[in-house]
Amino acid sequence: MVRPVPEIAYINGTFLPLEEAKVPVEDRGYQFADAVYEVVRTYHGRPFALDEHLARLCHSLAAVQIPLPCPVDQLKTVIGEIIRRAGFAETLVYLQISRGVAKRHRGFPEHQHPTLVLTARELPDTRHLREHGLTVITVPDNRWGRCDIKSVGLLANVLAYHAAHQAGAGDAIFVEADGTVNEATAANVFILRHGELLTPPESYRILSGITRHKILDAARAAGIPALERRVTRADLLAAEEAFLSSTTAEVVPILAVDGHPIPAGPLARRIYEQFLKMFAG
Repeated sequence: MVRPVPEIAYINGTFLPLEEAKVPVEDRGYQFADAVYEVVRTYHGRPFALDEHLARLCHSLAAVQIPLPCPVDQLKTVIGEIIRRAGFAETLVYLQISRGVAKRHRGFPEHQHPTLVLTARELPDTRHLREHGLTVITVPDNRWGRCDIKSVGLLANVLAYHAAHQAGAGDAIFVEADGTVNEATAANVFILRHGELLTPPESYRILSGITRHKILDAARAAGIPALERRVTRADLLAAEEAFLSSTTAEVVPILAVDGHPIPAGPLARRIYEQFLKMFAG
């Protein structure tokens, strides 16, 4: 397939090549991380769970008091158009909305003009992760208190991910001082214990993952009891099986936690197959 624009962006009403895309230095997303974002993937060229992603975007915007720059239906049209223009078999769309450009000051500008940015890239191939899994480390959860907001302020996640790679692992899982497991740097956490699938409950400490919700539905449809309840590091180490879920990588088995092996089993594959059957057909 001929791609008219291999990598494409959209900024405040204009489509342009990604390499030409620019935002002003005084955009508050750049200077204060005063912005929220979403990542949407396609299956068979169609955006997956778009309504859920946009509902979560609206939740994030409302929480930080950034106005939606256009109606949701118009945003859907822009997403569909950037996917069409990119021309990939499968696309990963990144969407970010900042509070806009204003003289640098911590207070909200009197008149807010949000900056809407989208980029479209080819969906990365994550089959190796799904088939072979990864190891993780645990790190203290030193992030801010509103992880349910999909903020671009991800420095703690970046540092944790870097620490994992320095330790020879593939990702890091944030754990509270009392041992409570929250989530990975860009994924939700699931474990199997005593035949039940467990994942930390929704709270301000985790992102309400779109794929997480679909995994719970898929597990229940496959006859696997699936519960949202507190998971501890001790539970994680004693898991019969464990995996991460995310938009891009979908379901990724965890092979070891802090060097402690986690058994490989059929659960992740069984749930993933049910997930594809239900949501990606």
